[in-house]
Amino acid sequence: MKITQDEVVDNQTTLHIELEDADLAPYLDRGYQRIADRVSIPGFRRGKAPRRVVEQVLGREQLLNEVLDAMAYETADKAVAQSELEAVAPPKIDELNMSEAIRVTATVPLRPEVRLGDYRATRIDFEAGEVAEEQVADQLDRIRQSLGTWEKEDRPARFGDLVTLDMRGFAEGDDMQIWGSGPQSFYLAEDGTSPLPGFAAEIVGTAAGGNLEFSLTVPEDFRIPEAAGKRASFNVDVLDVYERRLPELDDEFARGLPDGFESLEALRAEIRTALKRAADEQADSNYEELVIAALLEGAELTPPPVMIEREAERIVSQQFGFLENNNIRKEDYLASVGRTEDELREEAAGEARRRVSQSLALNHLAEAERFEAADSEITERFNQMYAGARMGRRDRRAARATVERMLRAEKAVQMLVSIAKGEAESEGGETAPDGIPNGAKRGEETIREEN
Repeated sequence: MKITQDEVVDNQTTLHIELEDADLAPYLDRGYQRIADRVSIPGFRRGKAPRRVVEQVLGREQLLNEVLDAMAYETADKAVAQSELEAVAPPKIDELNMSEAIRVTATVPLRPEVRLGDYRATRIDFEAGEVAEEQVADQLDRIRQSLGTWEKEDRPARFGDLVTLDMRGFAEGDDMQIWGSGPQSFYLAEDGTSPLPGFAAEIVGTAAGGNLEFSLTVPEDFRIPEAAGKRASFNVDVLDVYERRLPELDDEFARGLPDGFESLEALRAEIRTALKRAADEQADSNYEELVIAALLEGAELTPPPVMIEREAERIVSQQFGFLENNNIRKEDYLASVGRTEDELREEAAGEARRRVSQSLALNHLAEAERFEAADSEITERFNQMYAGARMGRRDRRAARATVERMLRAEKAVQMLVSIAKGEAESEGGETAPDGIPNGAKRGEETIREEN
């Protein structure tokens, strides 16, 4: 393997790697093993032709095509180790050239110099989560609403009712039908917009058996562009009117719930406890964000651009993937938030820089404080995060390394929280947040990387 290295700029460098025959041999073997059973070679049973024969018939490039990704990344990993570079993340493959010699070009993010400042002097007031009685009442009302029933009424419709209608709607001018396909149910909300704004108000006051004729203006963003902005005329038969009947809030209501509370007050207490738990979790999360922001404010580091680019692309891919999974067109979403795709990517790059800087700072802090993660911790978290995932050896090692960094960073955040609250003792042999004297080595278990 021949390796040349570019100058280090902004904590990253590029390696130009040329593979020799000895480097290619194991990949040719792996490619042959993958393809042998899929090709027919005259004179040999399927899968029994020797590698040299398959290579002569198909060509070396065809065998290597079976293992290109593995070859590129494994080659880059070996080149990083051989060059004795201190990489802070996996290399990025920029080019794989197979025209003559096999050449791989990879950008390697290097560990930056990190200065954290006096993070032990950080103090931030902590605001515990609070629960107002209005929140308890709202949650209780949601439970009550979920158990309500709809009962038919012989009276004019009101807001809040459910009505069954047989209706026809036409855009005026060209008699384009924009609504109507048999009886349909509508909830009469005061601010309702279905099928058009103001429709519910026209229905209110009419009982079952009544007929209505009225017109409304079609919004500019209507689902049928040809009807947008026009007047629409409706002919509506009110078939049924239903009112929502809610159970009484009493001890019997509480006892009838699946969990069977002794009384209404016991139910309120349980709701209050659950809301307080959620409020405390949110308060803890908000506080962690504050102490991490304080750490970054006092830190000095230059994250490798390739790490920022990779994280920004991941952010954008997640956003667009969410839109696709929810059948939302990318163009419609961008219009709704008033952004172009370039602006969205620019925002993602800013968030990516923050995330990468945070990760580097926290991992530097974890190293400075000598936090470690035991094998048992890594395995437990790995199994939680990647349960059922099928991974190759390299991906599995990378995933476990990511989990280890995550755990060590979590320990660093716990320490920062303790410091910022004034709970951690100062340096000099006194007790640190994890109960181990400052200066003592944390974590006696050895971290073993899987083969």
